[in-house]
Amino acid sequence: MPEHAKVIDVSRYYPVQGKRDELLAAMKELAAKAASSPGCFGAQVCESDQEHAALVAISRWASQSDLDGFAGSPSFVKERERMATLLAKPAEREHFHPR
Repeated sequence: MPEHAKVIDVSRYYPVQGKRDELLAAMKELAAKAASSPGCFGAQVCESDQEHAALVAISRWASQSDLDGFAGSPSFVKERERMATLLAKPAEREHFHPR
């Protein structure tokens, strides 16, 4: 598979005070699952040098349908529900489409 992502997902997560390490661990686990999913070129969790409160998940996908397939999978839905209890506010998601 050529490594030319059609969709780059950037999601910012804002942890509840005192839950940053727990959220980071959950995000890393989810990134590993994403990285092994069909159509995913890679996924990682980052800290921003601009927005210190956020933890940022970045993943690169071969297609929107590959991303949607992972996002709709039972394991992702279950993990997203668990992570919601660690968030101070809803995650902010943005998709980039290289041209």
